[in-house]
Amino acid sequence: MRHKWFSLFAAVVCLGAPAPARQAPDARRPAVTFEEVAPRRSGITWVHENARSPERYLPETVGPGCALFDYDNDSWLDIYLVNSGPSDFFTPARPLKNALYRNNRDGTFTDVTDKAGVAGGTFGMGAAAADYDGDGWQDLFVANIDQELFSLYCNGGDLTFTDEPGEIAPATRPLSGWGLKFFDYDNDGDPDLFLANGHSDDMIEAQTSSVKYREPLLMFENYRGRFRNVSARSGAVFARDYPARGAAFGDNDGDTDVLVANNGEAPLLLRNEGGNCINWTGLQLVATRSNPGAVGALITWEAGGVRRTRLKTAGGSYLASHDPREILGLGRAPRASRVEIRWPSGQIDRLTNPPANAYLKVVEGRGIVAGR
Repeated sequence: MRHKWFSLFAAVVCLGAPAPARQAPDARRPAVTFEEVAPRRSGITWVHENARSPERYLPETVGPGCALFDYDNDSWLDIYLVNSGPSDFFTPARPLKNALYRNNRDGTFTDVTDKAGVAGGTFGMGAAAADYDGDGWQDLFVANIDQELFSLYCNGGDLTFTDEPGEIAPATRPLSGWGLKFFDYDNDGDPDLFLANGHSDDMIEAQTSSVKYREPLLMFENYRGRFRNVSARSGAVFARDYPARGAAFGDNDGDTDVLVANNGEAPLLLRNEGGNCINWTGLQLVATRSNPGAVGALITWEAGGVRRTRLKTAGGSYLASHDPREILGLGRAPRASRVEIRWPSGQIDRLTNPPANAYLKVVEGRGIVAGR
């Protein structure tokens, strides 16, 4: 089934037609325009509340997080929107909640928030989605401001979620989350979780002793579908505090590195040392019929008798752009026995025993055409 794409505030992105060759601008060609899809047509009636107060505190300015992911496995992208909530400077006039909109496959969406169990009710910040427990269903992570537990929503495969933060909850309660991403930091095939944190008010310590402006980075390892806080053994950088905001992820040698942007300070470049000790296969996806970034492609790979899936996304974190290539961790296996790419156009490419420890260029409809 082909993916259809609908932006939050404007449409249209057209998929499925062959990509034309690059040409010089032609005055005779009609201009490409964008048409707003009004709430009465899309069904998206949710409105963000930015917690505006007379004092104009900084959290009001950062805007909401959002995510596109396929929560019901029907190959159509659904929408999750993050809202603010009660805080020491803001009391909502009415209860606020996040929103999950199911894609109706006809350009409209239906609010399924309460049924799915992902309303939140806290002062939300960022969001990310990934199948962290390997059951084939996309799960959801939501970060909040301080004194609130971050949420890890496990997709039950029955159109509902349960919030199971585990060790993430006590580690994040005093923190405010910004940049965040599921990524496989040790190439065992399971998505781990990195969090960049920092309070938005650089004068917060004059008001309270329970919260700091600079906060620690956090690294959580995915161990059999549960997240363990491994920050203390992930490098000296995790023992220091930062006014962290954005976090970008990229690689060129098989283990994903991280760049953290700090507010008013120098950035922090973290080189991954050891992730590529385990075998991996890198993919550079080149679309011919699908959207240029192959966003929405579903990647499935089998290695060592274990089957894993990943939805290719366009971004994430906070004010950041990532390396668009994908690294498939192989765990203890010497190579993947099979890789399948289900492109947004509906095209399926299958790779049998692809080379390990190298980046492969995979062209839609043609398969592997060249190495890195």
